[in-house]
Amino acid sequence: MSDDIPVGVLGVGRIGLFHCERISSTPGLRLAAVSSRAPRQTEEARRRFAVKTYPRHEDLISDGGVRWIVIATTSDQHYSWALAALRAGKNVIIEKPIALSYQEAAEIYQAAAGRGLSVLPHQSRRWDRDFLLVQRAMAEGLLGSVYRIESRRASFSSGWAGWGAQGMDNPWRLKRKFGGGMLNDWAPHLVDQVLMLARSPLASVSAWSGGKVWTDEVDDHFWAELAFRNGLSCRIEASNNHRIPLPRWTVVGTRGTLLVRGEAVDSWQQAELATEFNGVPEVRHYDISGSELTDAFYDAFAEAVRSSKELPITRDQVLAVMETIDLIRQSAAQGRSVTP
Repeated sequence: MSDDIPVGVLGVGRIGLFHCERISSTPGLRLAAVSSRAPRQTEEARRRFAVKTYPRHEDLISDGGVRWIVIATTSDQHYSWALAALRAGKNVIIEKPIALSYQEAAEIYQAAAGRGLSVLPHQSRRWDRDFLLVQRAMAEGLLGSVYRIESRRASFSSGWAGWGAQGMDNPWRLKRKFGGGMLNDWAPHLVDQVLMLARSPLASVSAWSGGKVWTDEVDDHFWAELAFRNGLSCRIEASNNHRIPLPRWTVVGTRGTLLVRGEAVDSWQQAELATEFNGVPEVRHYDISGSELTDAFYDAFAEAVRSSKELPITRDQVLAVMETIDLIRQSAAQGRSVTP
């Protein structure tokens, strides 16, 4: 329809095509154009979505019929292309990580504010079923006072290393020059979720990272212990080296424990909550099977823009995530606990 929000996708590799699918299927949005420097990817986008294509990203940015641009390049290019789009008067959705440092993220938001434009990172895992269950259990007090949260993506798969249009022929996630590594890939999600659950200022960070199995150029495993001023302690961990997967969530409170796990890589279908009701021990089982990534991100985006509401992920939330990731990186590099 003519009043649908016209969105362009800059970069149509594997994640770019994912964005094209979600935009095309979301009421109120219209996939207006895409750009790619790879002819094969451009042709696939044209064939699948019957959309206007550009061989240069600059041409997409200058398209007057595009209102929002999704930055879906490799991580090292998010910052530069986001700034280029903003300077051309476009609002931007940026694949995570929004940038490779707090400073770069802050500059993106500053550039947008100076032009009256909007920035939205693709923090889609706020709508994952496992996270929504953890939120609900805590909000309803089913666990009592929660004092420990462990949030992990720890499994083993060539799918992570070979993510991208070229697969293992060009495994960009294993290369520093492309902004690869587990920390850049999963910390934006894990930190974002934990900060939403903690609802407290961060007190300290102790972290480790390393490349042990897939590469020694970037990390394929990291962990971080986050202590909050309200007494909550959290461990976030992401690894592609665990041949026996670890649970996605372990949440411990004074009245109960919640465990979330699954058999397939990056798919968590099983949850159980052990607690007491009126002094009687009880175990509840939850089926949270379903799509790994839901359409809810673009639904929330479309609703916010149509209704002129605040975007679902705010500047302050994003900068808090990026500040925490910088602290994780600092702690891991220095081998000591650090404070904000």
